[in-house]
Amino acid sequence: MRTKIDIFTPKSIKNSGKSSDFTVFWAESDSGIEILLHGMVGDEYTQTDAGSVSRILSANKTKPVTMRVNSFGGLAFDGLAIFNALAEHPAHTTGIIESVAASAASLAVIGADVVKMQANAVYHIHEGMAGGFGHIADLRDVIDWLEKFNAAAVDTYAAKTGKSVDVISAALLGANGDGTKYTAQEALDMGFVDEIIPITKTTKAKPAAKNDTLERKLTARILAAKLDCLK
Repeated sequence: MRTKIDIFTPKSIKNSGKSSDFTVFWAESDSGIEILLHGMVGDEYTQTDAGSVSRILSANKTKPVTMRVNSFGGLAFDGLAIFNALAEHPAHTTGIIESVAASAASLAVIGADVVKMQANAVYHIHEGMAGGFGHIADLRDVIDWLEKFNAAAVDTYAAKTGKSVDVISAALLGANGDGTKYTAQEALDMGFVDEIIPITKTTKAKPAAKNDTLERKLTARILAAKLDCLK
């Protein structure tokens, strides 16, 4: 029996979680549904697991969806499942990489019809990772799962980018075995994303400079009047 233990969840979120309509990582607006894939892919509590995302999409089939991503990844097959759920959503979908989309998150976000990436964000792909314990047969089974996942990931990236399986396989392994990290421009050149969002900083209107000419004149006149009184 699985038991969920959350030690570091803020008290306010715990209390909110008691509500039947509690949501942390998605919201509805007039323009559609917005899902925040922040943190670990596969976390049921924060609704960043494939089951939660699929249920949200299924309940809003006619509504456009924007998925904002800031994640170093998580459960590999959840990433694939979210990719498929986005790809199959009947309405338009947009993926926005806000800071980092790595590992499982890099798979999930490219399921969107259009993928946008902040110019100062990072995209990272790599082979699947796993740990094993047991007899030789058990360890071979782990390797088999990793090989199957890697093949599925390569096909998925290749379908998005239009690159060959050989090119994607080389990128997945990377020069040092930890995959490949891309800047926004590099990710665009490879075809992982469709658009770069320029770095912008809203310039707040500064208050107009104080026009104190009249104030200075009045001060001067008051001072002159005081001096006249002292004569």
